[in-house]
Amino acid sequence: MQGFNLIARAFLLRVYFRCTLTGVLMKWNNEAERYHYIQKYHRRLLMGQKNNKTEKMGSGVAVWLKELRAPFFTAAIIPVIAGVVTAWAYFDKVFLPFQFVLTLVGAVFLHAGTNVINDYFDYKSGDDIVNKEKNQPFSGGSPYLPAGRISPSAVYKYALLFFALGGLIGIYLALDMGIQKGGWVIILLGVVGIGAGYFYVEPHVNLCGRGVGEAIVGLCFGPLVVFGAFYVQTRVFSIIPFLVGIPIGLLIAAVLYINQFPDYNADRSVGKRNIVVRLGKKDAIKGYFIIMFLAYFSILFAVVLGLASLPHLTPFALIALATAPVTIRSARILKGNYADSPKLAPAQALTIQVHLLTGLLLCISIFLSAIIVV
Repeated sequence: MQGFNLIARAFLLRVYFRCTLTGVLMKWNNEAERYHYIQKYHRRLLMGQKNNKTEKMGSGVAVWLKELRAPFFTAAIIPVIAGVVTAWAYFDKVFLPFQFVLTLVGAVFLHAGTNVINDYFDYKSGDDIVNKEKNQPFSGGSPYLPAGRISPSAVYKYALLFFALGGLIGIYLALDMGIQKGGWVIILLGVVGIGAGYFYVEPHVNLCGRGVGEAIVGLCFGPLVVFGAFYVQTRVFSIIPFLVGIPIGLLIAAVLYINQFPDYNADRSVGKRNIVVRLGKKDAIKGYFIIMFLAYFSILFAVVLGLASLPHLTPFALIALATAPVTIRSARILKGNYADSPKLAPAQALTIQVHLLTGLLLCISIFLSAIIVV
């Protein structure tokens, strides 16, 4: 009987919410008012009933690992590895293992902080609440905040914790190097990284909503991370890590870009005017093609620079072009299913694979260029 009562209450609560929400949405034409309503009542129904059970569920390790999106930390890991391999290959086989581990952990902390703070701001804006086209785990934000399994305050505090941990590692590396001897570069890169992560969807700055989010993330998780990892190892300024980082950055930008297609309606309703929202789904397809083309072109260009006796990548880098067929397949899926979110999921997964595999192939090619004399 008690179980029946709980089920009945849950059913009535759901009916009440849907009926009330539908009535107000039909009545209100103003998007700002409509969204304020959605936020207010969703929090009241799901987050207002705080109890020990909810807090216990929110503290689960499994829930937090999913909230952090740990499998996607490859976005931070690949550029760090690329930077360290570049340092080893181009500068007398230099390798500082302790600094490498610290750089890797620091980058992952900053990535974790970025993921979590973005979920917090997307929840506060109502974006994740009304998103009905979520292609989990690729897009759509956190399912745990709207479901009430973790509290917004906990998410915000953990985001700041991860940023602080990443920042402390950066400060240690800078002090170990010596602020006056180049450590200031690490501090500067850390400030840029934390700022970009925090303000990506923060409502007052909202880099993503201003249409520059993909470029900022591509820069941070591409050339800047590769150069940062390279610099910690060598303390040398060079164009080479930037040449390595450009295609990696473009590919992570492509991951963000294609993930915006399923989120289009929700993003548009809250004023999150990223590039896909600005262009519209159909026209935004061309943007994906351009980003992927530039990623492969940048690899070819970095090799061709050698013909002009400029800093360049060796022909081994052309190995990374082997992922082009996967990209073509992903592009075809996007072109045919840009308006059908569930069918778009394979293209999202393939884009992530292209970023991972192309990055690894670049690392392998750089390693080979150091041990094989052509």
